Amino acid sequence: MVTKHPARGASYSWDSPILKTGTISLTESIPNKSVALSMDFGGNPASGLYALDPDGDNTKLTLNFSNDTGMNPIGRWINVFMKGEIEKSFDYACKKIKDIAEAKPKFTYTITEEILPAMSYVGLMHTMSPKDPVAINAQMAKMYGELETALKKSKVEITGYPFAMYPAFSEESMDMICALPVAADAKVPAKYKVETVAGGSAIKGIYKGDYNNLMALHMELEQYLQYKGLTMNGAPIEVYVTDPMLEKDTAKWVTEIYYPIKKN
Repeated sequence: MVTKHPARGASYSWDSPILKTGTISLTESIPNKSVALSMDFGGNPASGLYALDPDGDNTKLTLNFSNDTGMNPIGRWINVFMKGEIEKSFDYACKKIKDIAEAKPKFTYTITEEILPAMSYVGLMHTMSPKDPVAINAQMAKMYGELETALKKSKVEITGYPFAMYPAFSEESMDMICALPVAADAKVPAKYKVETVAGGSAIKGIYKGDYNNLMALHMELEQYLQYKGLTMNGAPIEVYVTDPMLEKDTAKWVTEIYYPIKKN
């Protein structure tokens, strides 16, 4: 997963009747560890720190605020009155951060953001119901068998793993394209055509096991899209890394699923 972190040197300032003038600047940002702040309250410098530390399955958040009043006795009295306000601010910030953290979906599978390379392929499309896994497997075996036979006769090399795309999908019907990657300039029989999947940004999940529960990973990828506010930019792609004909242990089967996305 890619996480965005604020840039060092980012700042904002204010000028109000109550708080007077002031500035807060970001002095350091260490991903997944800490954020340090420098503050200036009208000539009175201060610093703040948000620190994250692993705590078993949880994360401990520590907030710190400090300022230097020097030998100014008035400044020291101001600190006494500020203590309660700072604690209120910390309580508010901790609650907001806790709410954001707990709103994050819990993902069973590891999902990452990747750059998907462009792929040239020969494929066959079929429209059918998504409700019958046995019929789907049989149809896929039939289409891949036809493609492999045609490419072998034409002496065209298969350049990567078989994959499938689903340009249209609903509870009642789906379009399924079974594809084999080939060179962009491959000479294929007239019945077929070399097509191209455009490369670009995508989210990726890895599934291990037989194909009966692939939909679980698809659902988590959908959740990830919603959580991150991402938009699809093409059909979902299933890449079958393991050949079931060569590996009989279904626990060792690996399938990569990609969802192409638009990037701002």
